[in-house]
Amino acid sequence: MSTPKILSVCTSDVFGGAARAAYRIHQSLKMLGVDSHMFVKDKGSQDSDVIPLASFVPRNGFYKAYDWVRNKYLNKVSHYRWNRYPNRNKVFMSDLRATDIHGALQKLDYDVLHLHWINQRFISLDKLPKDRPIVWTLHDSWPFCGVCHYFNDCTRYQTACGNCPYLHSSDENDLSHQIWSKKLIAYKDLDLHIVTPSRWLGDCAKKSSLLGRFPVKVIPNSLDTEIFRPMGEEEQSSEWTDLRESTAGKKVVLYGAVGATTDIRKGYDKLLGALQYMEKNGMADDLQLVVFGACSSDLNIDANIPIHYVGYVSETEELVSLYNMADVMVVPSLSENLSCAIMESLSCQTPVVAFNIGGNSDMIDHQINGYLAKEKDNVDLARGILWCLDNNEGNHLGIDGRKKVIERFAPEVVGKQYLDLYISAYENALTKRKS
Repeated sequence: MSTPKILSVCTSDVFGGAARAAYRIHQSLKMLGVDSHMFVKDKGSQDSDVIPLASFVPRNGFYKAYDWVRNKYLNKVSHYRWNRYPNRNKVFMSDLRATDIHGALQKLDYDVLHLHWINQRFISLDKLPKDRPIVWTLHDSWPFCGVCHYFNDCTRYQTACGNCPYLHSSDENDLSHQIWSKKLIAYKDLDLHIVTPSRWLGDCAKKSSLLGRFPVKVIPNSLDTEIFRPMGEEEQSSEWTDLRESTAGKKVVLYGAVGATTDIRKGYDKLLGALQYMEKNGMADDLQLVVFGACSSDLNIDANIPIHYVGYVSETEELVSLYNMADVMVVPSLSENLSCAIMESLSCQTPVVAFNIGGNSDMIDHQINGYLAKEKDNVDLARGILWCLDNNEGNHLGIDGRKKVIERFAPEVVGKQYLDLYISAYENALTKRKS
């Protein structure tokens, strides 16, 4: 039997962690000779195998006028729905509103559809094909929750949502339950195969009322270890020449994320708390903090530790150079699936400190290639930073970290696992049709 043709669907191919993970999987499949394409709402790469939504959108003036009126109406409906919950948490939530994709999923040629992150009003669940197998890689919890992308301590996803703590709702039939109910109907006749990049998210999906009946497999995200690699100072980007000079002779603690200082879920306040603890106890004289993903912060630190904000880093070479400049990377997130930052840093032979939550333990082996701190514990986070700085003679922590990435997360390793799943799902679908 020939290898099935794959169409991966993601809101973008380069913007955001989920998009980068999806695109890396697409690239790993191409390396294995698979006929693989991506369909995206926002294209950022020059890859000819990435098909943008714009190529399906009519360009005539009549359609543009119609689309403007339609969006105006849908925006009003959407605002009405959400404004019924004025005290809702300021966290990212999504309903089922989607973009008109003009029948793209029916027009494109593929045997297996591979969904990734499809939010920001991209794909409508009721437009998913019922005649072909669908692999869905979960990059957060939205596919099995009502409206939230990160459920934190809530367990309502195991029943039927409603009484949503993020909406501050006491109504069983609130928006979260209504969306949950529509997802239940949309999933009913789909041939779904769920993939989670971490064991933790896999366990959550199995417990969920929406996806628990479908097969769930853990396949990690991949990383190009030839790009994210250790390098000498002479190889590093000239963009950071001044930064290297200002941090010379100091221990560099690196932190960064999308919304690094504004997204409370990223835990920047926890990192500042850890540094403040270290400074007050006389353990931070030689430390300097470098932050990417932000140009400033409203959060203050009562400690004499220099902080360098370098802004959003769009060039991969510059990001790799930052990882190589650092003595330790800190990822203090309060919620993580399989962190790109952790994997990238380890691949560059830089040890990582993070809380022992989500999928972090899939990558960080405690006191072998980094440190897993107690959840939300600033003091233990500080201990982890110091432990890595004091126990990394010959950079053995970094060497062990890169070894693990090569063995577990290299493109050919991950691509082969996905290819096996595609073939199995495709063959099972053909068997069902014949029976």
